[in-house]
Amino acid sequence: MWSPRHYLEQGRLQKQPSAVLAVAVEQIKRLQAHNPPLPPILTLKHLAKVTKVRKAKLECFVERIAPEVSYKRFNIKKRTSGYRKISIPEPDLMKVQAWISQNILQLPSVHSASKAFRKHDSILKCAEVHCGAKWMIKIDIADFFGSITEIQAYRVFKDLGYNPLISFHMARICTDLIPKSQKYKMQAWQIFENKYSITEYHNKNNFGRLPQGAPTSPLLSNLVMLRLDKTIAELAEKQGLRYTRYSDDITFSTKGDYSRKQAVEFVASVSALLKADGLYLNRKKTVIVPPGSRKIVLGLLTDREYPNLTKEFKEKLRQHLYYIKTLGVEAHMRRREFDSVGGLYRHILGLINYANLVDPTYAYKMKQQFKSLPWPGQ
Repeated sequence: MWSPRHYLEQGRLQKQPSAVLAVAVEQIKRLQAHNPPLPPILTLKHLAKVTKVRKAKLECFVERIAPEVSYKRFNIKKRTSGYRKISIPEPDLMKVQAWISQNILQLPSVHSASKAFRKHDSILKCAEVHCGAKWMIKIDIADFFGSITEIQAYRVFKDLGYNPLISFHMARICTDLIPKSQKYKMQAWQIFENKYSITEYHNKNNFGRLPQGAPTSPLLSNLVMLRLDKTIAELAEKQGLRYTRYSDDITFSTKGDYSRKQAVEFVASVSALLKADGLYLNRKKTVIVPPGSRKIVLGLLTDREYPNLTKEFKEKLRQHLYYIKTLGVEAHMRRREFDSVGGLYRHILGLINYANLVDPTYAYKMKQQFKSLPWPGQ
């Protein structure tokens, strides 16, 4: 248990100025007042000590020195269609991000409508909220992680009680400068020289954003969205709509009477709220689903009392297993335009794990077929 008296005694023994010690004690008290208490990180040197990553290395991350080697970047095929850009932090950066995620970001509460990235959250629980709905509205936020800036990350840490400088340091550590981003043409993403009193922090011209692949990004995104989740939930409640958000997938539904006109106006209201926070709808994925139409949430059919896998999902998985068995792994990999055998392997395993959330018996059968295939090295 932390003791302010013991802290002050140790500080005086080290001949630290009384004013500095008093400020530090107040900062620590703020962090300890949280339920559960947050770890008292006051300086970058302190963060280096608890994470066992050299302070000089942390300074490189904060100052954006050689950002091109801070992350390994590649694309992975999405479960539905298209590709997702992934940025995996280099080992020391991964280490400090993992510490921040586990020891700070997972402790504060998020809004009850947020159904992703927490221990007891799941796609299944999110879909269950909307089972049996008559009307449904589905909204997708375009480039969700990539739309959250280091400024918003900074505000999360500062609002938790961390001092401004260490909040800035952790925000920089948790964000990345994405190469060749179209967003950096927008003025809102450009840094002006007079923004920083510490000149080393202004060696790049753009704000960082959350990288998809960093362990801190999911939980940071939930905390950034806390205020907006509350506002959207209140708006939905006024219209008799249930609201969930699973990362960038937003769903509203009702078992009561509703109309397309109401739905169109509601989407416009939500769009305005998102835009005010620098977020934009993916218009192609924004859908109003009326009574009588199939209702699917996060790939799960919600027409009945409990969520179910769709026929299309089962057919897709069946085809993968069938063609690997008949054509071979590499032929099917090329046919489906995967970059590597490993990518194909992980994609199919991901489908099976997804199925296991909803229908464990079916998933077990598919897993046995999957394991019997002639994968290289087995």
